[in-house]
Amino acid sequence: MELQRLEIFLAIVSRGSVSAAAGQVHLTQPAVSRNLKLLEESLGVELFERRGRKMVLTPSGRALIPMAKEILGRVEAAIKATSEAAERRYFDLKLGTVDSVATYLLPRLTGPLGERFPELAIKIVTGRTRELLERLEADELDVVIAAWTGKPPSGRWRWLGPYAYHYFGRRDRFPLLCEVTGEEGLGDYPIIELEAMPGQPSLIQERSRSFAVAQSLASVKALVLGGFGVGGLLGFMLTEAEEALLHRAAVPHDAACGLYLVGAEGRREAMDLAIEDAAVEILREAFGAGRAAGEPPRGHLAEG
Repeated sequence: MELQRLEIFLAIVSRGSVSAAAGQVHLTQPAVSRNLKLLEESLGVELFERRGRKMVLTPSGRALIPMAKEILGRVEAAIKATSEAAERRYFDLKLGTVDSVATYLLPRLTGPLGERFPELAIKIVTGRTRELLERLEADELDVVIAAWTGKPPSGRWRWLGPYAYHYFGRRDRFPLLCEVTGEEGLGDYPIIELEAMPGQPSLIQERSRSFAVAQSLASVKALVLGGFGVGGLLGFMLTEAEEALLHRAAVPHDAACGLYLVGAEGRREAMDLAIEDAAVEILREAFGAGRAAGEPPRGHLAEG
């Protein structure tokens, strides 16, 4: 069934005759009559009774009116939506990031980025690094801010700065924490950690009397500051006042672990790159990392 024939049918309904409808749809009267006949043949019913020059709807014709309007309305809506999507192509950014960045760094990005690109619509998704990079490869995300040890395995990546993960605890609760130099020494403390993914190690031991398994680093931070135990946090998560309340264990962090902005391979047009460049500049300033040079060694996932 051709859409034009439905338009012709509705024109006849609204104008009451083939000749009047012909003027509305900018066709000759014979062309309108021919299209109406073809529509009736495709449906296997008569839509009008011809009474001289007057066209009277049959029951089948009356039944077709709301369906024809709905079909044409949906087509018009689809055309409008795809046209708007094409116009907004350069002004939508589907951004995925890990929890720590979403909580503590992303609020410093969205405002300045919006000021530089007033029409930009930012759509944020949070998750684990592995899941986010899979969605980037599936073209479900445009850009991912990911924590990774070594070079990310896919996409166009830019190094933002080190992702320094240290163990903190309240000074008044754990005065000797700063003397702990290895992860094995943390087993004597109540541990607060993110829920481990399959295959990831855990500091929680069978002998641990108290521990907490959290779903976000924001929860880890709250429990650490509350004095419950010792947990891994990132430097950019803490204010100076908060850090003054805490001791930091002397356990070395993974120096190769970094924060990266990873762009989808297909996003290489000028506006895509301009948005990414601006995001990198703003995040480096917020992160306090400066323009770190060099390429970190290859490595494994870091979950934030």
